[in-house]
Amino acid sequence: MRLISPWRSLLARCVAFAVLGLPTAAALAEAVADAGPRLGDAQIVADLRIYLDKLAAQDRFSGAVLLAKGDQILFERAYGFANHAFNARNKLDTKFNLGSMGKMFTAVSILQLAQQGKLSLADTVLKLVPDYPDKEIAAKITVHELLTHTSGLGDFFNEKFFDSSRAQFRTTQSHVRLFAGNPLLFEPGASWSYSNEGFVVLGLIIEHVSGESYYDYVREHVFRPAGMTSTDNSSTDDDVPNLALGYTHIGDDDRPHLQAPRRTNVLMAPARGGSSGGGYSTVEDLLRFSRSLQTQRLLNKSYTDLEMTGKVRTPAPNEKYGYGMVEAQVNGVRIVGHSGGFPGVNSQLDMYPDLGYTVVVMANYDDAARPVVERLRLQLTGQRIPTPIRLSAEALGAFAGKYAPQPPCNSQSGEPCMPPIEIIADGSGLRLDDGRGGAGHRFLALSANEFFEESVPSVRLRFDRDDAARIVALSLTGIRMPVTATRLP
Repeated sequence: MRLISPWRSLLARCVAFAVLGLPTAAALAEAVADAGPRLGDAQIVADLRIYLDKLAAQDRFSGAVLLAKGDQILFERAYGFANHAFNARNKLDTKFNLGSMGKMFTAVSILQLAQQGKLSLADTVLKLVPDYPDKEIAAKITVHELLTHTSGLGDFFNEKFFDSSRAQFRTTQSHVRLFAGNPLLFEPGASWSYSNEGFVVLGLIIEHVSGESYYDYVREHVFRPAGMTSTDNSSTDDDVPNLALGYTHIGDDDRPHLQAPRRTNVLMAPARGGSSGGGYSTVEDLLRFSRSLQTQRLLNKSYTDLEMTGKVRTPAPNEKYGYGMVEAQVNGVRIVGHSGGFPGVNSQLDMYPDLGYTVVVMANYDDAARPVVERLRLQLTGQRIPTPIRLSAEALGAFAGKYAPQPPCNSQSGEPCMPPIEIIADGSGLRLDDGRGGAGHRFLALSANEFFEESVPSVRLRFDRDDAARIVALSLTGIRMPVTATRLP
């Protein structure tokens, strides 16, 4: 059995695949059975304003939110503080860390070079980067497999990264030593596994094919033509105006992270953003990127369609990963985009190509963008926010206890083990503590045995009873990896 330290576990989960924290498209689609007439734009904006005011008042959201339809901005507002020590508030031009959203820019860059005939998506890494250190591996992996996370490469946020000075990693090439020589997780094309290493290699390909550094290429060929004047990949020790610090509950002790005080993420962050993510942007710059992409100012129609179409199924139902973007079907509506996550970083770009909406949520708190994105996904796709029912304190108390996730921990697998889940009754609902910093998940009752998460309504907690009506098990759905657990004595 391998138990890993809380903050490293949470950090790895945050950066490995920010989208993993969001509910699945299938869960969103099935979340509300009583869907009625779709709310109008004015009603959605009014609800959003009230909801964000509530989250900000509870110190649960810090960041900026933008909702647009076509080129028209329907709503935009900033909340909270970019720097608590200096009492500097977030503004609409505040620059927030992008996390893995930067992968979208890498994918667009690769497709630009393909459109120009400078590379093929079927080309191998070895053909495009002849000096790549693992030549046998490089001869197997194609550009398509790198873009779709089917290369078999893993994640460079490993022990070597954690034990190294972040200052070493300021160029694309400098990251390669974190994973050079490691075996593949699987043969290229055989499976799907989110890979930050794969997008580092895509950055190398951009540099070799274009003759420019990755940073210069995206600045000149993506940010500049899109009018993104507040987006870049500066180093953490550069003096960037209007840059938000990230604030995280994740610490290096054993306290559930929501019970720990927030601190800045300065010592956790990589030295510089790059082709696998990081960097910074603003909500309005990401709207400019969305509009430039969808109006074919960055790629022609054929390559734009290629960029915005899912290719490979992920573990989530009704979702495919494309080229640096995720395509999901939510209540029959197509949503394309990407999220970004890291301690103190949580952002999301959702594009609704058929409805014309763009949603940008950028936050400098852990997991703060998720409930906002969730609420808008429900409403923009014609669904309603669930209405809870009241259960007595006695009825709620019957669910309290510890539940062991199934299947049991496998000491031979080498995978981190999930500790018991604790359910706590608080008088008007339930709280879930997953033993890994999840003590803040609060659930409200939909029925006598089913609950929904207050912040993310598509996440459902269901309890099973035996013939004597005793609660014996639970299931947690609407997350990337659904969980079942049996009640402990």
